[in-house]
Amino acid sequence: MSLDFRLLFASNSRAVSLKLYLVSCDLLQEAEYASLRARLRTFEARPVLANQWALHSTHTAGQLKDILKDFLHEGDRIVVTEVGAERASRRALCNLTEL
Repeated sequence: MSLDFRLLFASNSRAVSLKLYLVSCDLLQEAEYASLRARLRTFEARPVLANQWALHSTHTAGQLKDILKDFLHEGDRIVVTEVGAERASRRALCNLTEL
């Protein structure tokens, strides 16, 4: 697949646009969050920082937040942001320009 952040592919003879999102969490409990990490793997999410992941999806940011919030504990925070064409990082766990 192309490394462009808006990948296009054919699905039932119509184009579907995959958007690149960053999912950032404040995980405030003393827990492993294994179920959250397992759910993120189903999206093929890549870790960017300790509690931040990048993933491609056809879902909206709001839909992703609603899906992932069920794997958080009371008081934890989540922010889902669509990433634009311009992005940069230093010493991130994955290179955002390659996603």
